[in-house]
Amino acid sequence: MRNWMKACLGVMMVGSLAVTGLFGASRVEAASAAGDTKKAIVVVSFGTTFPDSRKANIESVENKIQKNFPDYEVRRAFTSKIVVKRIGENEKIQIDSLEQALDKLQKEGFKEVVIQTTHLTPGEEYDKKVIAVVSKYSKAFDRLVVGRPVLFFNGENGKPDDFAIATDALRHQLPVLQMPDRVVVFMGHGSPHQHNPAYAALQDRFKAAGLNVLVGVVEETDHPNLEDVQKALEESNYKEITLMPLMLVAGDHANNDMAGDEDDSWKSTFIKDGFKVKTYIHGLGENPLFQDIYVQHVRDAIYGL
Repeated sequence: MRNWMKACLGVMMVGSLAVTGLFGASRVEAASAAGDTKKAIVVVSFGTTFPDSRKANIESVENKIQKNFPDYEVRRAFTSKIVVKRIGENEKIQIDSLEQALDKLQKEGFKEVVIQTTHLTPGEEYDKKVIAVVSKYSKAFDRLVVGRPVLFFNGENGKPDDFAIATDALRHQLPVLQMPDRVVVFMGHGSPHQHNPAYAALQDRFKAAGLNVLVGVVEETDHPNLEDVQKALEESNYKEITLMPLMLVAGDHANNDMAGDEDDSWKSTFIKDGFKVKTYIHGLGENPLFQDIYVQHVRDAIYGL
């Protein structure tokens, strides 16, 4: 089973990496670029209708990237049309889709563009709404590269171990004392139409690190879902749970599906199962070490990893 998940992850990695390589350039080519070339980084996120979370998470990541790459202009794009529409209606703020952002950069004469996704995994959203879109602009710029999602490389063939790096970053927000009767349960998103093995791989890294952590996904058709987490809890000696979102922003899923008071929320479900439940409603974008992951992935994209 573990080998099968590893193989699936490898397929997604190769598919997405092929696109990065298609639009990429070598380290030498990047270094020889003209100093006056107009360069931009488009930070593309799913988005959120929660203004405070948007500022604390997405804007924090964008600002960290801008600080580290002052020669680039940083632009924002969201992949969720529903989120963009609601923000426009409720806040009168226009946020570009990735297509709109790239069209504007082309018209404004930008020559080098880096697309940095804030998506956690190379799943359906990343493939269909980032990679597929970028492929249409392969001739629009002198150089167009895509920065990989958080969980992409697994440390093989001299590549970084993104799963180990993410585990270390997430350790930063875990309780300092690992009590034998307490566990942190992360809620990720998951994929609606196909199994996303990245979450199980991340669970393996937490286990190897000896951390009291369980990973689940909100998508009922993916695994490990809520029922899988419940089964793991039944087989443990844990009595207290701290719920944390394994998502860039603490938006609708975190506030309602995870920490809401409705009967079917994760919090309510675990309380009914007899656990004491605490909630940590902060997105990963607030974690400075997680911000650093995106900065490094931009750097890797620029220099051709």
